[in-house]
Amino acid sequence: MKIIFDHLHGHVKNDRVFCEAFVLPEGETEDELLELGFLPNIQPPIYWYQAKSCRINNDKIKLSYKRRKLLSELEVRVFPYEKNNEEVNLFFQRYFQRKKFNLLDYYDNNSNFGDLKIIELKHNGEVVALTRFREFKKVLLGLETAFLENIPKFSLGKDAILALSNYGKTQSKNLLYIYESYENYFPYKLEITGCEYWEGEKWITP
Repeated sequence: MKIIFDHLHGHVKNDRVFCEAFVLPEGETEDELLELGFLPNIQPPIYWYQAKSCRINNDKIKLSYKRRKLLSELEVRVFPYEKNNEEVNLFFQRYFQRKKFNLLDYYDNNSNFGDLKIIELKHNGEVVALTRFREFKKVLLGLETAFLENIPKFSLGKDAILALSNYGKTQSKNLLYIYESYENYFPYKLEITGCEYWEGEKWITP
């Protein structure tokens, strides 16, 4: 892989130089890069960056009886994402607006991937959660998740990720990567059962 350092947005703090570092793959597969803590930056060409990456290891998931029963109430469907699917796009856009997430450009850039799929959760016939994801040879990579917030008995953000992890298991893919998690940036991911995070040299269970 080719290593690229971005000094245009670098700075010095306490006599230490900080800059962003990216890699441009040179034959490495997506599975190999994800295993080493790299995540794809959605800009052409596709650079990969190091982060406190998170993944769900299906072998480590532990669910209570109550949680299993709740999850069994959700109807799950997987289908290819199509850019002209206005119903799906609107579901995500409305969620971003409600949460005041500035993710529309990110969503639009991701929409250019030709291998995108959707996992859909329904409750009593109503769509309650969607997650877009990519499926590689050995693993899954989750992208955006959107869900309704007026069904308190569920934790639909986490439930959508668990449903996607379970789908991966049916495809003999036990690892689902869900991008990064920090104290001030999607910290809930570390609370999902089966979660592991990349600390720089190895994967650790929180």
